Amino acid sequence: MTQEAISRILDHGSLPLHLTAMIASFALGGWLTRQDARAWPLTRRARIGVFASVFLGGLAGCAIPAFFADEMIADLAYGQWRGPKTIMGGLLGGFFGAAAYKKLTGTAYDTSDAFARGTCLMMAVGRLGCIAQHCCFGIEVPAWAGGDLGDGVPRFPVQALEAALMFGLFGFLDRLHRGGQARNRRLFVLFLAYGLLRFGLEFLRAQYAGQILGLGFYQWIALLLAAVGAWQIRKRTPVAASTTLVQSAGGVVP
Repeated sequence: MTQEAISRILDHGSLPLHLTAMIASFALGGWLTRQDARAWPLTRRARIGVFASVFLGGLAGCAIPAFFADEMIADLAYGQWRGPKTIMGGLLGGFFGAAAYKKLTGTAYDTSDAFARGTCLMMAVGRLGCIAQHCCFGIEVPAWAGGDLGDGVPRFPVQALEAALMFGLFGFLDRLHRGGQARNRRLFVLFLAYGLLRFGLEFLRAQYAGQILGLGFYQWIALLLAAVGAWQIRKRTPVAASTTLVQSAGGVVP
């Protein structure tokens, strides 16, 4: 797919609506995250440090992958300062940014849960902007299964599907939050779920990045995100919970 073809699709979208959705996503997600962070027993300075490390790490994580994506994505990354961004890299960058800050400052309190609901809501609302602007568009499909975004080709509405799935995932995370379940693991439930969802959705998204071993570049990032989520969930699951499961099954726990 050529850059000219992509430009035709984007030209038929609405940049003002896209910007409106982006502003709304950051406002709503940021507000909810701030609400969930109120319980942190941290000083004002430490709070600012955590948020700043997540923000800066997220910015770097959003931008850096495009330079290694090969093909058109890499060309755009090197040619425009507002090059392609990926939310998956932002999630990973924000997590590792906060982890680095806590390591350097000796901050031991787990702040991850406060970012779960707000981040998911931000992602869901943000995809509405993708629908409006026609970015992140889907593959070519029969006319009955998609819509014309301006290039005369019916395309699968992958942005709408992802938005619906993310609102559903937000509902699930909200239920976990209100029930006090999956403590210190809710953000990584988001990582695992979104990584797996995004891996599948990439088969329905038009590809203009490179491939590695038959999989799209962003599918590998999706698998990395899911792997980090799964590892952190396993790492943070209380030993007592697994001990109880073994004992209830009649096992012997040393």
